[in-house]
Amino acid sequence: MKQRIIKLSLILTLAFSCMFMSACESKKEPEEVVTLYNNTWVMEHYMEAIQDYDMVLYEQVYFDWGKRSIGPTEYRFRGIVYLTGEESERLMNYYKWDEVDAPDYEFSQIDTGFIGEGPWYSSPDFNKDNYATVDVKYTVFDGQKIVFDFSQM
Repeated sequence: MKQRIIKLSLILTLAFSCMFMSACESKKEPEEVVTLYNNTWVMEHYMEAIQDYDMVLYEQVYFDWGKRSIGPTEYRFRGIVYLTGEESERLMNYYKWDEVDAPDYEFSQIDTGFIGEGPWYSSPDFNKDNYATVDVKYTVFDGQKIVFDFSQM
């Protein structure tokens, strides 16, 4: 009886070891999932200080870990807000803007040829008024459009 228990223990230990090693070796890299939107969702949830715009085009990005994914997904949003002339002027006058270098854009589905050359401006007060609950990589303004990249925390 004792030998039977020892054999069963060894078999179970071997089986669990194989399963553990198999799980360790399947280091699947996550797949980046990018979805292009031109709706108002990102404006309604994150850019309430902007009162008027012609169009917004943005990418929603997340990483899909497949079956190993646990918990909620944190999204990244990056895109362009095309402002009306009146809103561009209002924002330029309302916030203090500092000239900055153009960021490194990482768009997957948005054509960066339409972004423009700048000069680019950034405003900590604009970011504070719009992005209280996210991690801002950058928000730049050229006097006509806002280019943004931020992630949920």
